This record gives sequence, structure tokens and C-alpha cells, in this order.
Amino acid sequence: MRRFILATVIVLFVAMAADSQTFRGAINGTVTDPSGAVVPRAQVKATEVATGVEHSTVTTAEGQFAFQDIPLGFYKVSVIAPGFAGRTIDKVEVTAGNIYTLSIKLALGQETQIVEVSAAALALDTTTPTQNMTISSDVVQDTPLNGRDFTQLIAVAPGYGGYAVGGFGSLNGTRPNQMNWQIDGVDNNDFWHNIPAVNQGGVSGIAGVVLPIDSIDEFSSQTQSGAEAGRNAGGTVNLVLKSGTNSLHGSAYYYNRNEFYGAHSPFFIPTTSNPRAPKLRNQNYGLSVGGPVIKNKTFFFVAYEKQQYIIGLSGLATEPSDAYVNNALAVLKKYNVTASPLSTKLIGPGGFWPRDLIGGLPATPNNFFSPIASTGYSYNGVIKLDHNFNEKHRLSARWFGGQGSQTAPLGSSTALGTASSNLKDYFEVAPIHVHNYSLVLNSVLTSHLTNQVLFGVNYFNQLFHDFNNSFNTKALGLFLSPDATDHGQPILGAPNVVISGFEQIGLTPPEGRSDQTGHLTDIVSYVAGRHQFRFGGEVRQAHVNEFYHRRGTGQFKFDGTQGPWSADAAFDSTTKALADFMAGNVVKSTIAVGNPERFVVVNAFNFFVQDAWQLTPNLNVNLGLRYEYFGPLHSDRKDLAVFVPGKGLLIQGAGIDSIFPPSHNDFAPRLGFAYQPTGTSDFVVRGGVGIFFDQINMNPFLDFRPPITAAQGLQGNPIGPSAVSTYARNAYNWDAALAGGASIFPGVKVCGDPLCTNAPGQNVFSVNQNFRVPHFANYNLQLEKGLGQTAVVQVGYVGSQARKLNIVSNINQYNAFPNFGSIIQLNSVGTSNYNALQTTVRLRNFHGLSSQASYTWSHALDEISEYRATIADDLRSIKVDYGNGDFDTRHLFSLNFDYQIPGSSHGPRILTHGWEVSSLTNFHTGQPFDQTLPLGDSSSPFDATTQFYYLLKDPFAGLDHKFSAANGGTVWINPAAFCVRSATNSCAGGKPVGRNKFHGPGYGSVDLSVLKTIPVRERLKVQLRAEMFNLFNRINLASGPGSVDYSSGLVNDTIGDFNGAPGIGPGEAFNMQLAAKIVF
Repeated sequence: MRRFILATVIVLFVAMAADSQTFRGAINGTVTDPSGAVVPRAQVKATEVATGVEHSTVTTAEGQFAFQDIPLGFYKVSVIAPGFAGRTIDKVEVTAGNIYTLSIKLALGQETQIVEVSAAALALDTTTPTQNMTISSDVVQDTPLNGRDFTQLIAVAPGYGGYAVGGFGSLNGTRPNQMNWQIDGVDNNDFWHNIPAVNQGGVSGIAGVVLPIDSIDEFSSQTQSGAEAGRNAGGTVNLVLKSGTNSLHGSAYYYNRNEFYGAHSPFFIPTTSNPRAPKLRNQNYGLSVGGPVIKNKTFFFVAYEKQQYIIGLSGLATEPSDAYVNNALAVLKKYNVTASPLSTKLIGPGGFWPRDLIGGLPATPNNFFSPIASTGYSYNGVIKLDHNFNEKHRLSARWFGGQGSQTAPLGSSTALGTASSNLKDYFEVAPIHVHNYSLVLNSVLTSHLTNQVLFGVNYFNQLFHDFNNSFNTKALGLFLSPDATDHGQPILGAPNVVISGFEQIGLTPPEGRSDQTGHLTDIVSYVAGRHQFRFGGEVRQAHVNEFYHRRGTGQFKFDGTQGPWSADAAFDSTTKALADFMAGNVVKSTIAVGNPERFVVVNAFNFFVQDAWQLTPNLNVNLGLRYEYFGPLHSDRKDLAVFVPGKGLLIQGAGIDSIFPPSHNDFAPRLGFAYQPTGTSDFVVRGGVGIFFDQINMNPFLDFRPPITAAQGLQGNPIGPSAVSTYARNAYNWDAALAGGASIFPGVKVCGDPLCTNAPGQNVFSVNQNFRVPHFANYNLQLEKGLGQTAVVQVGYVGSQARKLNIVSNINQYNAFPNFGSIIQLNSVGTSNYNALQTTVRLRNFHGLSSQASYTWSHALDEISEYRATIADDLRSIKVDYGNGDFDTRHLFSLNFDYQIPGSSHGPRILTHGWEVSSLTNFHTGQPFDQTLPLGDSSSPFDATTQFYYLLKDPFAGLDHKFSAANGGTVWINPAAFCVRSATNSCAGGKPVGRNKFHGPGYGSVDLSVLKTIPVRERLKVQLRAEMFNLFNRINLASGPGSVDYSSGLVNDTIGDFNGAPGIGPGEAFNMQLAAKIVF
């Protein structure tokens, strides 16, 4: 890889740079005479149809012209040259990230003669190698979207893998947070996760705030881009918001969704206590309006939307009912063990479990279907102003603001790095505030030189806690630690209690963050001869204030192995685990005490240069070079410490300059071409190769959520003015531990020196001092063919290889540092590989039908796919985990279409005209589910003979995969096909099962909207809508790591509930949304 980068850099120093837009659009082309010779100095004018604003330029000596970074919409392009008849081309459509190429041939004649033609045909981009998926305004407005969440549109992109909520998914084999999300070219990435800030899931999968769909002009995703694109390797996803025009336009609307219109969850079984299906109600209402302030000069656009919902849950859970407790007490009685007074109090009335809700449940697995719904609301607004100072200077200013709150379960997907509970006391409460600002100045400096300056700020703030955070554990008799405090006050809330077989409680201690990213970007475009140069740069700074008291209330595990009943086959494992709890016998426990709040800053900058070189009339070569600098996080408070092997714990700014050494040689060359082999613009062969560096997000450093007892991040190190100590205590009785007023855990033990000689055994966090920025080599080869005036077919190969992906390992797995406990280290040693065949068919306005259909056949491999909560199994050999990626989606088919049904001449016009049908359809195979045993957690020396399942036979043989609510879901695998090797069981004939060997249930959903537009006046219409989600009510079960229960072989949750979006998530049970809309 290093040789490839060096060789390409050398080539690009000989000929500089290349490519397309990432935010607005462009028109370029060549003007020729009847013989094909170029026409220099021709006057070219592009006029925005909606606003009347004109853009002017002249052709170069090679007859070329370009209008760069112009607003989206339709244009009229006119050309005048001495000795030739003028020519006007109408309906030239500029879309986000695309370049519309016009080849204009002038005829001899007087300049006063004007020849008018239409460019309404679907055009091919003949000058760039970029893969661009664009969804236009009318399709965005009319496509049925669950929860009116724009991030779901990314599922239409070829190469997407995962479940499309909150922008969390893989694009062309990347990790789920390696896309660059933008609004009007401004950063829309929450720097904590690097997923969208606007429309990010509030608790998990349902958007915490929503950008009004009626404010969106276009949605686009661009991959395999030129040097202008950067920050993230997966591509750029950009929203362009509407602007005002010379005519007043807008909308007012109300959307209503209700369980009365739909089917209930497939897991719901009516009972006498719960005879009716859970509520599923969502309403959105709002308005938008835009128009002129000064005609042809100044324009405004505003939009507002409120969302409010109440959504019942979809899955089943197992709760410690009175019957279960009595069974556990019977176990204690058999072995003459006295019940723990503390456990009896904590599980009784007034304790951690709501006995009035779960007390009467049977002692059977999956005994609880929650009657309590999740709730949420948000208020959201957009203001945009555009002002043309003159023909050469245009200023655009825009603000989005959203605030809301949600109370909901977290979701069970391991990608979320946490557990979930269907008990309302342990729903997460998550108030949220998001703002996004942009200021853009476009200037035409000369007829061949333009400049765009963009200033943007992205602000994200969110808090989290359990719904019932009133528990005072010390008052209840559970004294955790004298330093289990927040700013000197006891941390309230239940501890995380994990009783094997039951749902966990105490999931969200007080935590939250505020992050702001500001950036200043400048891009210069220059046309000279056959070259279209673009060069520029960006400076960016992010500020993060995090206060995650992760494990601040402690975690206690009970698994049935601590009592004399552990080997008693007369009792099931769930009952034995509860017996351990009732006896007070803890198998594992941990806590983090101290002050984890940190304030950090990250600096970044980049610059690029690129050239679209029209080497011949049929061949455009794109050359580019980008430089990226992503600095390490730092703080001026001298409270950020890192463990360095051989030196110990060092404080940044007072012992070590930076958390890891910054990299100064991240050059990213790009090379691409677009070739018209037949000499016509309806057939293009395009390809490209390039290096893409990736900005790593913050929570691997500050909220990693390790699956073992370990420091949560850099803030968890026990040194400095805000030290945090992370303790483990295993195999004890908590009543005995608390005797005499003692606490379970000690207070903070601050290391007096870097090697903690005064406080040995502490768990610490490290960043490898060879840590580097991840990078990808992306490459593709595409064939694109126009079919008539309305259709385009694209077929191609897309591939990528990644190096230096961040992977976390426990470098004390083999006790190399005996003075410390676990040492979690963030490394850059991960790799990935992706190969795909991608096919797309686009259709525009074919007898009223516009659509895009795509099919992807792909394979993604890596060692670890998630950016947190997952640790390499074996420190010595990362490759032991190499296998199918978590988002490996072998087959993906997506379709979106909008069909304006032709009216009939028979019958009343009000009934036969104005009908429209729109759809978003998605089918794909399932994601892998990991088969590694829980004890393969890197907390002890790795042994493949005991830390992997062994496969004895085909796990799918004889299974019909039929769903049964009565049996708790779908039996996806046969548990008897797997064996756990031990001293007493050799698993004869079995073979170890590597990571992500098998795939879970597939997914399929057809969403359909039917619209009826009723004209009231010439410019006033009423629109009635019925939007149907999962039209055929397909049962879409959970898929991906953590979705299959190995003890039973069951998949016992729906895909939406599993990902924190019950009921309203894509693919959930059939539901219909009714809407009324006024359009003017």
C-alpha cells in the first residue's frame, strides 16, 4: 500500500489534479462550429429559471466553458458568437454533485437568429469518475419515509449494508460511521460518533430531531470521488435545502399514523391483561414557505415541523416474576442456603423491579410483552436567505435548529454498545438539541475564475439517564463506594444488574456530551484551455465536552455458577442464576469512580488540487492530490492521561505532548477517467482509483464501553487532577462484603507515579504511540449507457481495501504488565476488503415514471467492524478474528419510483386526474451473527479450543425458519449443532467456528404511497396521501451480531426493535400513515 501511495504521488506531481462537486452542481461543455472546430471567446450565459439570476462566462481558446458551484435547479443556457446564429438550450438540470456536460454546435448565421432546443434528456456525466446517487426534490417529497427521516434514503445507494436508521450503516465496505454527512456543504457529523447530528437517533434508532422533509431540495451520495472530497472514506452524503424563488411557494401539512391503520407486532399475543395491541401513533405537522424579498435579487425560505409519537414495543423479554423468584428460593431451600436480606429487599416492593408490572408473570422464558410505550417529541425549524449583490457575487445564509426528548428502550443490537430493557424504569431518557449553520459566498472573479467560501458550524448536545433515576443505592443498603458521586453528590439510579437469562436493569447512568465543529472552506475554480482546475482547502476545529459516568453506578453479574446448585441438572440455568442473586452470590462486578468529565479539542485541515483535463474530445482524465491532517485530541486542563508501555501513565501537556504522535504525511492521490468509446455522449466508460483518509471519531477514546472490566477511555485513567479508578471484584457474597458498614468498592486511588506503585492492579487505557489515521484504497470501473432520452444503465465493479483501522486489544492479556489490571489499547492495525458488482438503472419522466433500481452483489471482510464495545480476541494474532464483516450484505436490491398516473378522458376530471404512486422498496440478505463464546473476551489468555464454538453438523438442517409467536420467534439455528470444548468434552469431530461464519434473517419491505392532488386554483392545490409501510406485512426479524440466542437458537425480536426503532423503523409490521397537504 505504501509503495502504491508513493508511486501515485510521484505521478501526480508531474500533472496536477481533478474532479466534481460535492455540494452544489455545475454545467460545462465545449462550443464548436459546423465543422467541429472549437469556437473561442463565445459568450455563454446560464439563467436560473426559478430566480432569473444570470451567470456569464466566455469560452477558452479550446472552446470550453464551465459554471462551477451554482445553485440546483433548471437553467436556460444561451451561446452567442460573431458569425454564428445564437443557440439556447432549455431545461438544463443542475443536481448536487453532478456536472451537466453540454456539447454545443453553432450554425452559421446572424447573431440575432436564435435556435432553441431542449436538454430534457437524462444526461450522462462525461467528465468525472465519481459515482453519484441523486434523489430529486419531487421524489424526496413523495417517497414514503418512516418517521419522515431523510437518513433512510441512504438505503437506496448501491453498496449500502445494514439497517437504515440514523445514518448508521456501511457504504462500499466501510465501517458504519465512515461517511461524511453534510447539509448545504456544511459538516453534519456528530463528532462523538461520526454519524449524522441532524436526525441522529435520540435514544437509539428513532430520530431525536427531524429536518423537515419539505425543506429538502435534493439528497445525494457520492463515492469514488476526486480530490475535493475527503474527511471520510465511505463517501459524502449531502442534503441541499430549498431556497426562495421569484414566486411565492410552500406547503402546510399534517401526517397521522395510528395502530388502528396497521398490523400489530408479530410477537404480540392477546391476553386478558393485554387484550389490545400496543399503541403506535406518530404525528408530524408543519409548514414551509419561500419567495422573493427583492425579485431577481434576494430570496427567503423558512420551514417548521413538529413530531410527536407514542410507540409500543415489538419484542419479548424475560423478567424475574414472583413465580421465578419462588423457584429460585426453592433452590436455596434445597441446599439450606439463607436468602440474602439485601437481594430480598432489592427485588421486593420498592426495589429495583416493578413488582406490580411483572410479579404475576409465569416462570417461563419470554414471559413479558411490555404494555408501556416509548414516547418522543421534537420541534424543528429552517431559515434560509439568498442574496445576489450583483451578477458576480452571491451570498447564502442558513440555520437549522431542533430540540426534543425521547423516553425509550435502547435496542438490543450489539452495535449500540449496551443492553436494553422493556421495563419503563429502565427506558433511556434523552433530551437533545441540535443546530447547524452555514454561510456561503460565491464570487465570479473573471470569466474563467470563480471562488466559493463556506463557513459552517455544527452543534450537538444530548443528555441521558434511566427513566427512574431516583434510586439511592446506599439508602437501600447497597453501599457502592465513597466516591460514587457526581460533583460531590451521590449518583442516583439503579446499578446495572445482570442475571443470566433475564433482562438487565440499570442501563443508563447520568451521562451526556456537547460537541461543536466549526470549519472554514475555500474552493477556487479556474478554466484554462482544456483544463478545469479546482483547488482549495479547509480548516476545522471540534470541541467536545463529555461527562459519561459509564459504570458509575456499578455492574453486578449473577450467572448460576456461585452456589452449590451450579451442577444440579434438575434446575434450568435461568433459575440457577436467579438463585445466585437471591443468595447474594456475585460472580463478577465492576465500578468506575471519580470525575470522568473532560473537555477536549481536535484540529484538522486539508488542501487539494485537481484537474479535469479534456485530453481528447472523447477522453477526460481526472488527476488530483489531497492532503489531510487530523490532529490528536488534546486538552489544556492537564487531566487527559494515556498509558504508554515502558513509561506508564503520562498526562498530556505535563509529561507527554500529545495522546499519540500526529501524522504529517497523509497525502491522498486520486486518478480517474471518463471515456466515450463511440464518440457519443450516451455511452461512457469511467473508472478511478484513490486513497481516502478517515477522520476517527471521539468515543473510541472517551467512551469505548469495553466488554470486559476495563477503563472506559482516556478519562478512566487513575492519575491527574480528575482521576478515575475502575475496579473489579469477583466471586463474593455482597451481604458479607457490606458487613460493618463497608462499601463494595473503595474510593478513588490516585496513582502517585506513572507506574502506580502506590495503587497496583488498576485498569488503564492506552493509545498505541504508533497510532495512525485509517486509510482506504478505493477503486472502480463502470460502464454507463443511455437508453433513448429517459433511461441510463450503469454496470460496474467497486472495490476497496483499508489499512490502519482502529482496533482495541487488551495488551495485558498475558500479564505483561503485572502492576496493572487490564490495559485496553487503541491500535491502528485493522484491515478490511470489499468487492462488489453494482448495477443501477435510472429512469426519468418516462410517461410520468421516474425511478432508480439497483442491485449489488458483494462481499465484505474485516477483523472488527464496530468502532467501540468490541475487543480483539487474541492480542498475539488479530487475524484470528478475520472473517465476514458485521455489515456483509451479499445481495441487495433497492427500488424507488414515482409515477404520475396519466389522467383518463372518461369520468369526472376531479376523480380521474391528479393521481400519483411512489415507492421505496428494499430487499437484502441477512447480516452475519457472531458465534464467538462470551468468555472469548480478551480478559484472559486466548485459547481457541475453549473460546470458540465447535461445529458438529449443519446448524440449519431440518429447520423451516417459520415464525411462531407462541414459541418466542423463529428457530434460526439448531443449538445442538454447536459444542463448547472443555476438559470433559472434546467435541469429537467438530471444527472451530470462526467469526461471523453464518448469516441471520434477510430483510424485505415495500413501502408505497398513493397521492391525490386536487387543484383549487392555478397555484393552489390540496394533496391527500396514504403512505403504507411494509405493504405485505413481511416479518422482518433481527439480524446481525447479537441477534441469535445460542442457548435456544431463537431470533426473538424484530429488526426495528432490535435497532432501537420499534414500530416506526423500516421493515416493522404493516402500518399506514394518512396525510393532508396544501401546496402553493
